[in-house]
Amino acid sequence: MRAVTIDKFGDTEVLNVTEIPEPEISSNEVLINIFATSVNPADCKMRQGFYPVDESFSFPYILGRDFSGEIEACGKKVTDLKSGDHVFGVLPAGREGTYLEKLTIDADLIALKPDSLSHNDAAAIALTGLTALVAIEDNLKLQAGENILIHGGAGGVGSYAVQLAHHLGANVITTASSINHDYLYNLGANKVIDYNIEDFSKSLSNIDVAFDLIGGEVHERTLDILNTGGRIAYIAPLTKDAEPPRSDIKIIRPNVKRDRAHLLRMIELFELGAVVAPKIRTFPLENIREAHELVETNHVRGKVIIKIK
Repeated sequence: MRAVTIDKFGDTEVLNVTEIPEPEISSNEVLINIFATSVNPADCKMRQGFYPVDESFSFPYILGRDFSGEIEACGKKVTDLKSGDHVFGVLPAGREGTYLEKLTIDADLIALKPDSLSHNDAAAIALTGLTALVAIEDNLKLQAGENILIHGGAGGVGSYAVQLAHHLGANVITTASSINHDYLYNLGANKVIDYNIEDFSKSLSNIDVAFDLIGGEVHERTLDILNTGGRIAYIAPLTKDAEPPRSDIKIIRPNVKRDRAHLLRMIELFELGAVVAPKIRTFPLENIREAHELVETNHVRGKVIIKIK
């Protein structure tokens, strides 16, 4: 079967479409024909060697974390799913490998894809939706009426986070370039700040909650405008010489656990009309290098999807 592998860390030239053996399933797993997978910024960082690896890591290596597809076979202990079911999900933390035609995964980590959601859409909301859901509902516990600042609202996670925060009844403020302002207002943002011309840390105050998808000095400036007792969640790296955090606020690095319950919550929100899939740009598997190059611009609206079938 076809897969995208890397034989070393580096730029997009290390991405190559190759042939690898098909996987074999264990008793509690399913074998899935992958129709679509997404390119997350973390994939690009992993390809470049920015993340630490342990002794189990080896080349050739396959990137990718989320997917949508069809079950081809089920292990003997799997009783709630069957061959032909259309499903989506995210690989367990610490495992990658969705840039391929078939994969195996524990049945408890996937959910049935509703007919109203295309495979491209399901792959687009899998990891991004899970990340936003865990951060905003589970960790930040956002409440109606609170002021939330979301940095990077036009990206994959940001697009979902803006919609979720709006659905929960918060006053949603987000940062984005001017080209994405209408897009974000349509998703439910109450105020959009153009980071190219306005310093949010000088124009904003009275922020109860922040969701930082940018990191670095943006994170540090956000701490200054949080109310006493405020909360901030972040997923992007911080600066190495960051100032000590304030003692009167809560700073959270979400642990984005993979499970069926959260996937079902995402489907519930989708079917309620509380969220819609983000803008999507698709590439065939053979154009994986071009897809990575686009994601690395850090100016993607929504998600980049690799269509495999």
